[in-house]
Amino acid sequence: MFNAMEKHNQVGFLCHYVFGNGSAQYVFLDVDNDGAASLNPSLGFSLSASAHVCASCNGMLLFSRNINGDNLLSFHVLDITVRQSVALPPLPHLTPRIIAHGLAFDGRHYQVVLVFSSSSHGEEEATTSTGTAGGHGGAGIIEMEIFSSETGKWRHHTTTIPLPPYLPKLSAAPLYSNGSIYWELGGYLLVYNIQSAHSELLQLPNHSWTWSWRSMTFGQCLWESKGRIHYCYTDYQGIHTWALMNEQDHDYTYDQQKFKWSLAHTVPHHILLSQNSRIFLRLDFSDWKPYYISPYAYSEDSQTLFLRLPGIFAAYNLRTRTLKEVCNYSFPGTNFYCCSFFPVVYNGRQEYAVVMGNITGFGGETEAVVVRLPIADTLLCQRSKAEGS
Repeated sequence: MFNAMEKHNQVGFLCHYVFGNGSAQYVFLDVDNDGAASLNPSLGFSLSASAHVCASCNGMLLFSRNINGDNLLSFHVLDITVRQSVALPPLPHLTPRIIAHGLAFDGRHYQVVLVFSSSSHGEEEATTSTGTAGGHGGAGIIEMEIFSSETGKWRHHTTTIPLPPYLPKLSAAPLYSNGSIYWELGGYLLVYNIQSAHSELLQLPNHSWTWSWRSMTFGQCLWESKGRIHYCYTDYQGIHTWALMNEQDHDYTYDQQKFKWSLAHTVPHHILLSQNSRIFLRLDFSDWKPYYISPYAYSEDSQTLFLRLPGIFAAYNLRTRTLKEVCNYSFPGTNFYCCSFFPVVYNGRQEYAVVMGNITGFGGETEAVVVRLPIADTLLCQRSKAEGS
């Protein structure tokens, strides 16, 4: 059984950036209870060929790598708390394009879930416990390949849920909470319960059947707070967070099957822009766009919402309504903003030497400052090598 692990874990971010030659660097940021971040060089590593970060759960990371330039993928699970990695066995058969990845870890065993769609089964609607999902009829039925560390094998799982007509184009990290994995999927929340193998599709609060400027979502993320699932996104108005209600929370004047969300808070863009002018002085106010801001994670202890801006990672405290810079990753003379952040939770602040294939990390002291990610040093090193060759 997958149960929620103990709280008081260390919360941080894995920062991943890829260079022109295909190599990649991975840097860890620890986040304190007050929302301040510090570089943890003991967990950092680099790869000669980039591996995609798919999911994170309780100190475990799921990576995928392309095999010899083909469409075949290999998967690796890295446990940063015990300095071990495992290459998963190949999938028993070729699957269509993978739509989403998930990882669940209860402290003893883990499961890796790959979500994909079968070939089209027609335009019929499929009914789940939440009512009719995907009334348009998608391109097929949602299926899964699931690996269990307990059995060491993959197994196939078929749902009765049609694929939503529009797949997500935004990067929202999957969430494991309360025994289930959650994904944003084309305006819906896909839920898979590890123990019961039950799946359902819930309509998200910003779902819209028609496109308009007002309905566009520019960034989104999922988190758990006080035992509830929260969905946060940005649109042209600001940053909005909704909480998924439990059955006992519903006001029965509303249809529980159609709407299961309660608005937690909204931060208008103009309020955010007024909080810290020093951050936004580096950006062109005259050309400000709402898609410049993307939510990435939330710290329950400090009530802090972490945001990504061009070249900057920032923290907005919902209690004090203050905005501060956490780190930056721009490089003078270039338009280098190609850095992705992935929320990571692991057991405490420790020193590690991480090894996974040809990746290595080295121990070191952490320093609590406004962090400048070491992209410039790596770029300069690569330039020097290229010029010397």
